[in-house]
Amino acid sequence: MLQDGPMRQLSHILCSASLVVAMTAACGGSATTPTRQSQPAVFPLTITRTGGIAGFRDVLVVSGNGLVSVTHKGQKPRRCQLTPETVKRLATAASQVPWSRITPASTNPSFPDNMTTTVQSPAGGPVPLEDPQAGRAGLIFHELLNDLNASPAASRMCTSV
Repeated sequence: MLQDGPMRQLSHILCSASLVVAMTAACGGSATTPTRQSQPAVFPLTITRTGGIAGFRDVLVVSGNGLVSVTHKGQKPRRCQLTPETVKRLATAASQVPWSRITPASTNPSFPDNMTTTVQSPAGGPVPLEDPQAGRAGLIFHELLNDLNASPAASRMCTSV
C-alpha cells in the first residue's frame, strides 16, 4: 500500500533524523552530550577573623595573582605580594573546597569572646575555617592569616609592595 503525501514526508524526516543520529554516534560525537561548564572563579578570597578576647578584626583579600590587601583592627591597611609557592598552595587549597555545596555560615561570634575565622569566595561561603567542609584548605588559610598577623618584615609568605 502506498503512503499518501504527509505520511511519506514524515517517513522521510524520521529516516533522515535516524541517519543523522547514527552518523553522529559513528563519528564519536553525541547530539545530547551537555557542554561542560567552567568552574566558578575562587578568587578573590576573603579571609576574616573577628572576635576573641583581643577583639580581632582582621581581613585579608587575596587576588588570584597573589596580591593581598591586609587590614588589622587599629592598624593602617597594607598590601603585600605572596611568594609564588604560597600562591600555588592557596590556589590548590581554594580549588579543593566544595564551594557549591557549602551552606553559608554566620560570620558573627556566638559569644562576645568567641573568635570566628571564615573564608569566602565568589564561588561560595563564608565557611568557618574549622568546618570540616573547608578540609585541609582551612589549615592553609589559617597559616596565611597567622603569618600576616605578624609584622610585615617577619612574614615568610608575603613581601610588602
